[in-house]
Amino acid sequence: MVFFLSLPSAFRRRWLAIARSFALLTFATNSLLAQAVSGVGDDAIPIIKGSVRYSVGATWNQWGSVFATDAQGRSKRQPLLGGVATGNLGTAALPQLSATEQAIRTLSGRTDFSLSLGTLEANGIVRQTVVPFSVDVGITRRVSIGLVVPYVESKQSTQLVLNRSGIGATVGQNPTYSTLGGNTARSANGLLLLQLSQARAQLIAEITRCTPNAAVGCDAIRANGAAAQLLVQQALATQNALAAVYGDSVRGGAPVVPISGSALQTTINTALGSLRTAFSGFGINSIAVTSLPVGATIISGPASLAKIAGDSAYGLGYTDLGGKRRAGIGDIDLTATLLLYDTFAANQRPRLLNRGRGVRSSLSGGWRFGSAGGRRVEDPFDIPIGDGANALLLRSTTDLVFNHRYWLSASVRVVHPLSDNVTVSLPVRPDSLVFAAFTRGIARRSLGQRAEIELAPRLVLGDFFGVSAAYMYRQVSRDAFAVQSAAATTTTAPSRSFQAASLGLTYSSLNSYARGRSRYPVEVRFVHVEPLSASGGVVPAVSTDRLELRVFTGFVRH
Repeated sequence: MVFFLSLPSAFRRRWLAIARSFALLTFATNSLLAQAVSGVGDDAIPIIKGSVRYSVGATWNQWGSVFATDAQGRSKRQPLLGGVATGNLGTAALPQLSATEQAIRTLSGRTDFSLSLGTLEANGIVRQTVVPFSVDVGITRRVSIGLVVPYVESKQSTQLVLNRSGIGATVGQNPTYSTLGGNTARSANGLLLLQLSQARAQLIAEITRCTPNAAVGCDAIRANGAAAQLLVQQALATQNALAAVYGDSVRGGAPVVPISGSALQTTINTALGSLRTAFSGFGINSIAVTSLPVGATIISGPASLAKIAGDSAYGLGYTDLGGKRRAGIGDIDLTATLLLYDTFAANQRPRLLNRGRGVRSSLSGGWRFGSAGGRRVEDPFDIPIGDGANALLLRSTTDLVFNHRYWLSASVRVVHPLSDNVTVSLPVRPDSLVFAAFTRGIARRSLGQRAEIELAPRLVLGDFFGVSAAYMYRQVSRDAFAVQSAAATTTTAPSRSFQAASLGLTYSSLNSYARGRSRYPVEVRFVHVEPLSASGGVVPAVSTDRLELRVFTGFVRH
C-alpha cells in the first residue's frame, strides 16, 4: 500500500477508477461461483497440505532497443547500441587518443583537427532463454515452500561496422606495428628524430658559442637570437610530437597516424620542411630532405574493430564483442508463503466448486542465492545469466473473486539485493565509452532495491480456459559501485522505472479433475509481455513470451 501511494497521482487515479468500475460491474451479478482457472502473474491460491506443484517451462526474452533519455530530458525508445554508434569514431569514444590528436595538431599547425577512424555503425539484439524448474510443497493448510532453479542462456548479437565507405577516416593504422613493414617504418621515423635531435644540439651549441662578443661567424645568431631560441623549443616540441604519434626506432607510437598522401600528412611534411629551412638559415643542415615520418597505408575498415578491441596499444583487452553465448544456472529462489486470509478456508474444493464471492491474501518471504555468474569484463556487451547477488525477497498478493467469470489479483514484490564484491572495468563508464582504455579492478557493488506492483484482471471461459491480462510497474533504486583502491571512488547508476503489459491464455483441468472428469490435474499457461515505457537512465525494452506447464499431486478429488 505504501508503494502504491508513492506512485504518480495520474497512475493511481486511473487504476482506482478501473478497479471501482470493475467491482461495481461484477458484484452486481447474482449468479456467483469461485474462479476455476488461474492466469497471468502471481496469485494467492494456496498449495494445500500434502499437495505438490511441479512447474517447468520456457521464457524467451528479447530486446533490440532501450528506453533512454534524449537531449531534452525525455525518455524515448532508441536502438540497443545507439549510444555506441557514432558518425566519427574519435576521441569522444576513444579518450585514450586525445594526446595523439593534440600531437597531430602540434605537427600540422591545425588547431581544428579532429581525429577519426570513420563512422561506426552499431546494431544489436539480445536473446535470452530461461527454463525454470520449480516445485511448491504444501506444509500445512496455510504454509507452503517453493524452490525455483532457472537454467539460462543469453547472447547479444552485435553488428559493429567501422568505416563502411572507407572515406570518413582522418587517420589509419600505424605501420610501425606491422609485422611486415614495421622495422622499415621504425627505422625511418628513428632517422628523422635523430636528425632533429642533432640539429637542436648543433643550434644550442652555436647559441652558446656565440654568447661572448668576441665570437666570430655569429651574424645569423646575433641578428635573430630570439628566433634561434624559439626554433630550439619548436624543434623539441616537434620531436616529442613525432615520437608520440609515429614512434621512434625502437617502438611504435600511437596506434593511429595520419594517412600517407592525405592532405593532413602533406601539411605535416610541409611543416617539417619549414623547420628544416629555419635550421638552414643558421647554417645547420642535419635534417635531410628525404627524412619524413611514415604515414598509414592501411585504413581501419569493417573487420578492424575486433582487432582494435583486443589491441593493447588502445589500452583494451576485449576477447569478445557481444557474440558469445552464456549459459548456466541462474539465481536460485527459495521462498515460504503464508496464507493470511482465505474466504474459501484454504480448501481447493470450495474454491473450484462452490458459489460465492471471495477474498484471499498471502505473504511470501525468501532468499535469492546469487548463483549466476557475474558480468564478464572481457566482453563490453556481455549479457549475464543473472544478477549474481544474494537478495531478500518479499511478496504480497491479494485475490478478489467477483463471480464465476471475473477475478483480480494484485501483487507487490520487493527484491533487496545485498552488497558484494565484483570484478569491473575501471573506471566504470557508460556504454558510449566501451572502447575507452580500462583496467580491471574490484568494486563493492550495491544493486538498487527493486519494487513492483502488478494488477492482473482475469476472465474464466468455462471449466478449462481463461484469459487474463496484467499491468506491471517497476521501480529500481540506484546502483552503486565503490571502487576498492587507494583513490576510492563511487560510481552510481540512476534510479529507473519500467512499465509493461501482459496478455495470457490458460488451460486448466483442475476443476474437471476435482469433479472426477479429468485424469490429471494440470495447467498450461502462455503469456506475452510487452514493454510500455521507462524512465531514468538506460532501461532495456524487453519483450517476453512464456510457456509453462504445471502438474499437481495430492490435489482434491471427488
